[in-house]
Amino acid sequence: MTGGAAWPCSWSAPLLDEAVAGVARGLEILDVVVLDDQQVTRVRGQVPAPPARPVPAGAPYALVVACDVVAPVGTSGVRATQDRVAAVLDYTEKRVLRRVPPREHYLPVQASSSPEHALALLDALGDPGILHRIAGPVADLGRRCAMPFPVVRMLGGTSPGFRARVALVRHPVHGPSVCKVFRPGAHEAFERELRARLELGDLPEVPELLERGENWLLTPFYGDTGRHVVRRLPGELAQLRPEVVRTLLRFCRDLHERGRFVLDLSPHNLVWDERAGLKVLDLEFVLDYPGEPPSWSDCWSLRGVPAEYRASVEGLPDLVLTRGVGNSVFHPAISGMNRARLLAEPRRGDAAHSGATQLAWYSALGTVGRLHPALRGKRH
Repeated sequence: MTGGAAWPCSWSAPLLDEAVAGVARGLEILDVVVLDDQQVTRVRGQVPAPPARPVPAGAPYALVVACDVVAPVGTSGVRATQDRVAAVLDYTEKRVLRRVPPREHYLPVQASSSPEHALALLDALGDPGILHRIAGPVADLGRRCAMPFPVVRMLGGTSPGFRARVALVRHPVHGPSVCKVFRPGAHEAFERELRARLELGDLPEVPELLERGENWLLTPFYGDTGRHVVRRLPGELAQLRPEVVRTLLRFCRDLHERGRFVLDLSPHNLVWDERAGLKVLDLEFVLDYPGEPPSWSDCWSLRGVPAEYRASVEGLPDLVLTRGVGNSVFHPAISGMNRARLLAEPRRGDAAHSGATQLAWYSALGTVGRLHPALRGKRH
């Protein structure tokens, strides 16, 4: 459990909403308590000393009571809770401070260092009923976020799993299968992926939907032969074979013709199964165009979404290698093709040209001991 104390300046109380929304990106919020003066004094005694950055004492001063619903640390494939919480707080800080002049930056959110510290923060509220009020929601979260079938191992690599957890499970009928369980706060992502699975199931790249529950999806376990990959890049990326890029281009065109586009189409979301072929594993970010779709050459899957759309839509993924490109699979570093070659008909010499381009990017991205700036995870 995490108790986060938010300190917006008195002139910027709406920033509390920004802080709460930031925490909600990766944790389940149980309560937000705006503190009175006595509670502020008691809670401050439990909060670690902040860094040198100034921390205004203006109102409102609030305690955000939130719970991480990832599987217990020690389960294979699970990112450590402290790393997940640190990532949420980093995102929250950036989200809040983007609206604050640089000279007035402050520490908007801190977190409890352990469950015991969280309980001490709650005790400092002087509200004996708060533990009783949150006990039920915490137990309910555990039930709703539990895997519905026996877990073999957790999946997902280094992904923080802010919206969902994925595991290889043993199903009594389907055998080894992949179950993706969405936390309650990510219901919109669940609805988007469910809709994509149901309505786009005729496309060969879309995983088969075996079963579904209130917040979970069951898929066949697709092995990965790596046939789609030319070579690996830093950051779980990989350079793809030209015919695979063409397949993904056709996939995006099929979506475009249905009034949709896709974000987060990345090599780490692709597998090549020996029997099923190429599959796109995550479809949480198949989205409808908000208005009339642009022409195919300006498709958002290829060009990326306009800045004003990204600013207005909550929860879009943080992307790399995507400046001027909608999905990383179409970036020249991955595809070996610029936009003109992507949109043109295949021709002789494409494979050689693509290979040369990929080798040039491989050299640039693999610079000794450090990541190329394009792979530092900046949000575009």
